[in-house]
Amino acid sequence: MDESKYKSQIERLSSLMTHDKLSPDEQDINILKKYYDFAKTNFKLSDEAALQLFYEALLFFKLQNVDASDPLQDADKFGGGFS
Repeated sequence: MDESKYKSQIERLSSLMTHDKLSPDEQDINILKKYYDFAKTNFKLSDEAALQLFYEALLFFKLQNVDASDPLQDADKFGGGFS
């Protein structure tokens, strides 16, 4: 599979996660399985390829939803003091 098609599939799966308002910290296997199944059936992938695509899409989704604050500037919010 060419790289642009693969990236497009990652973005599509990540967009579905965003549309469904999935929490970036979701741990429920039953909820996450929906996205694996979507990748497997809609992109006609093998089990292993669908799992890899799912993991990459989940990582992409999490990176899009991360708080971009600087830990050195905001360390006091987390109880981590620097001296």
